[in-house]
Amino acid sequence: MFSRNLAILLLLILTVVFFFNSFLKENNLESSSITGAVMGTTYTVNIRSLGSQDLELDKDIFRILNSVNLDMSTYLEDSLISLLNKSQINTWINVDNNFIKVLDYAKNLCKKTDGIYDVTVGKLVNLWGFGPKEVSNIPKDKEIGYLKEQVGCDSIDINREQNLVRRNKDIALDFSSIAKGYAIDKLYIYLQEQKNILNFFIELGGEVRSTKFKEDTQSWKIGIINPVYPEKLIHTFYSNNHDSFALATSGDYRNIRVIGSKQISHTIDVKSGTPKNEAKKSISVISDNAMEADALATALNAMKLEGAIKFANDNAIKALFVSDHAGKAKLVFSNELQKVKI
Repeated sequence: MFSRNLAILLLLILTVVFFFNSFLKENNLESSSITGAVMGTTYTVNIRSLGSQDLELDKDIFRILNSVNLDMSTYLEDSLISLLNKSQINTWINVDNNFIKVLDYAKNLCKKTDGIYDVTVGKLVNLWGFGPKEVSNIPKDKEIGYLKEQVGCDSIDINREQNLVRRNKDIALDFSSIAKGYAIDKLYIYLQEQKNILNFFIELGGEVRSTKFKEDTQSWKIGIINPVYPEKLIHTFYSNNHDSFALATSGDYRNIRVIGSKQISHTIDVKSGTPKNEAKKSISVISDNAMEADALATALNAMKLEGAIKFANDNAIKALFVSDHAGKAKLVFSNELQKVKI
């Protein structure tokens, strides 16, 4: 099962890179490509017309992405998030501005979605085997019931003035639905503001953010995988159709596992404490920044399809919904996405 999920992720990444390389070849453009691995996945940063080679740029890119990993990875025992998750309840823990910014946005989105999106779900994620340790048995109802009662938007407190955070219930934070997006945004700002690079494309674990090629109106092309037939593409987005372009896709087909004879989704229904049960689908969100796209795609994926479409329309979210309809992929574009040239 792991190899299948990895293959799908690699296909997504290769699709993004293929579209980029095809674009450069067609338009006779020079570029530099920097690749690496961080946060349990791979990244590619393509920079058009870099000019003189910056020998330290590859190190800077890794350093920036890894700084988020050191803060927010539950797979590192000494990360900020792991230290917080192991702390005594009602004990304040010092964190940095990055951590506060991500947690603040996550808490606000939690309340906006009535708790459907909730980063305090970490212990339930671990209970079902989607955390650092694998499990071989279906969790007991008693365990699920206890942890379900702990989870909630207000189960974590923030002191913004002093950069302090504390758990007030027996919860664990899990930033897997938002950390990669935030890392992309940090790198994006660095390349623009400190390196003065005008045209580039960042991909981390299948999530992307790019500039817009304003001077020649050409566009980055981003292919969306068909969740029903993952070896195929179902849609292509063009970055120059949007004022700002960041895209994230969330889908049950990308992270599933088997416990006993039961195939389960990585998306936890916070209300029931169990993996959500719905026909597989993917949701792609376009936003001004990758952190928002990352979190919103996860939030919409956690909802029932009809509710997700309504939430996207009510909140002016650019979203593409792909569902499995009798063995065929069905596409629904949110109202906000229909306003732009798709």
